[in-house]
Amino acid sequence: MPMIDITAPEGIFPESTEAALLQRAAEALIKWEHVTGIPIATSNTGAYLNILPKRRVTAGGQPDDVVRVELLTPVGALQQEQRQGITADITDIVVELSGRPELRARTWVLFHQAVDGGWGIGGVAYTNAGLGDWIRASLKR
Repeated sequence: MPMIDITAPEGIFPESTEAALLQRAAEALIKWEHVTGIPIATSNTGAYLNILPKRRVTAGGQPDDVVRVELLTPVGALQQEQRQGITADITDIVVELSGRPELRARTWVLFHQAVDGGWGIGGVAYTNAGLGDWIRASLKR
């Protein structure tokens, strides 16, 4: 199942926007992954916000206000058009909820793919085929 990690220095997002940031980032990934309305997919799309002290976020070795968004999906789950859509949507969300237009150029979206067997859910490390079987079985319930 997809995972989203958003890392930013303190002060980028008002605390009042943090829940919306996670919800909207998850909704963007779900939309572009084309799993909207599939309960097993949506209920297992995790989103995490990591706020670090300003001195622990740098670019070129200097403290910088950059936002890093890492997305983990199964191998082959996203085509380039989907990655482009997710990148645009999440960048828009970051800019809107931070209230800082300059973050459009300082938001980095990184895509990672879990290796076959790299998904552990419910104490089981699934292969991609096994994960597909688990999802299909869940949809029949």
